[in-house]
Amino acid sequence: MLRYVIELLPDNSVLKKCYTKIRRAKNISRRAKRIPEYLKDNNFEVELNYKLWITKGTRFKASERCEELDARYNRVVGWVSSYLIIFSVLTLCEIPFFTLPENCGTFISISLSILILVFSQFAYAKNYSVRARNYHECALEISKLYNELRSLKMNPKHGIPDVNNIKDKYEKVLDRYDNHLPIDLAMFQLQKKEYFRIGIFHKICCNIRYFFLVRFIYYFCVYGLPLLYIGICIIYYMFDQEIIKL
Repeated sequence: MLRYVIELLPDNSVLKKCYTKIRRAKNISRRAKRIPEYLKDNNFEVELNYKLWITKGTRFKASERCEELDARYNRVVGWVSSYLIIFSVLTLCEIPFFTLPENCGTFISISLSILILVFSQFAYAKNYSVRARNYHECALEISKLYNELRSLKMNPKHGIPDVNNIKDKYEKVLDRYDNHLPIDLAMFQLQKKEYFRIGIFHKICCNIRYFFLVRFIYYFCVYGLPLLYIGICIIYYMFDQEIIKL
């Protein structure tokens, strides 16, 4: 509130000038805190050490994400296939309350069959198991370079050519593998939240993003589809009872 009142004052007022200087100083200080440690000293060796460390951790997180996606998509196909059989049996057995009209049962069966086809094709196209292995191998290679650089720093006689040699190896490793997703970096930063000074709000946002990217479809298919079927049965049962009363 005070900020908006001060901004209404003339530009040449003493109060507004003092407020502007204080605000500018705070913004400069805030930006300085956001600068990564490896950029503050303008040291290439420290910068390369930081890049190796953060890329290594991020690629491990990318591997974990792909492994989880591969496992969850395989489970989704299995669960939806079982639901297709169960819903078809319920329609054939004509169990009270769980029995829907024939046209509804046909629609549900066709819809579940399409879901199985889509999930199977999507999982096959993405090939998450191979991606997980590639990310893991990339992280292992970068880990070796990271350890090599750490060992090199223990030698007081090492020079820029030695650091550049590791840098060239690092670039060749990156060229051989696909890049990770931004969510992988975010999840790695959450793992090292003390180092990156991650706040609660940012942590919640990252976890929500990860949930919708990796886990939402699995939970919707496993738990949402049965609940949706039960909801349709309830609506049909209530509608059928109203018709009987009439």
